[in-house]
Amino acid sequence: VDIWSVGCIMGELVKGCVIFQGTDHIDQWNKVIEQLGTPSADFMKKLQPTVRNYVENRPKYPGIKFEELFPDWIFPSESDRDKLKTSQARDLLSKMLVVDPDKRISVDEALRHPYITVWYDPAEAEAPPPQIYDAQLEEREHAIEEWK
Repeated sequence: VDIWSVGCIMGELVKGCVIFQGTDHIDQWNKVIEQLGTPSADFMKKLQPTVRNYVENRPKYPGIKFEELFPDWIFPSESDRDKLKTSQARDLLSKMLVVDPDKRISVDEALRHPYITVWYDPAEAEAPPPQIYDAQLEEREHAIEEWK
C-alpha cells in the first residue's frame, strides 16, 4: 500500500465519504486537482506527453486549504489535546495527499510523524510475520462435533 492510498483512506475515514469522488479516471483526476491544486511544472515534465497536454489545457486550480478540506468540526474534540491531535492529523494528511510522489512523505517519515508516534510500536512493526495459512485445513473432512 502506498502513502497516497493511505492518505485517501485516512481522509475518507475522517470525512466519512470518498474525498475524490469521480465518475471515471479523468473525472477523478479533475477532482484531485480541483481540491489539491494544479501540479507543479516539474511534475508535469514527468507525465506522458498526451497526459501533460490534457493537464496543461485544464483550468489552473490553487487548491483548497487543508483546514477547509478537513475542518475542525469533523474531528472529535473534547479537550485542547484533541485539538492538537486534529492539527497533527491534518498535517499528516497534507503530507500524504501530495500529487507528486517525489514530494510526498515517505513511510519512514510518516512513522515518525507526531500523529503516528502515539500508536507506533517498533517491536510490533519489526515482529516476525504471522504463521502462513494452511489451506489444507479447508479440505479436511471432519464430523460436526470436531468442527465445534
